[in-house]
Amino acid sequence: MKSAKDANWTIVAECNSVADASIIEGALKNAEIPATIINSALQSALPMTFTWAPVQIVVPDVFVEQAREIVPEEYRV
Repeated sequence: MKSAKDANWTIVAECNSVADASIIEGALKNAEIPATIINSALQSALPMTFTWAPVQIVVPDVFVEQAREIVPEEYRV
């Protein structure tokens, strides 16, 4: 099996804040699913506000189905 570093990654969730994305990322990692937050640059400039650019969580392709079972429905992609 390929390592997460070599895998193709897929978006499994989109959030309006880094805080929400961090909670989901933590839940995925707790389930031993490699996960990373992307598109958080705008949020770092305005950390307590919502932005038009969603914060996304990605996982390696081999974990997509498992991750979607964990991600709350309102955030699933």
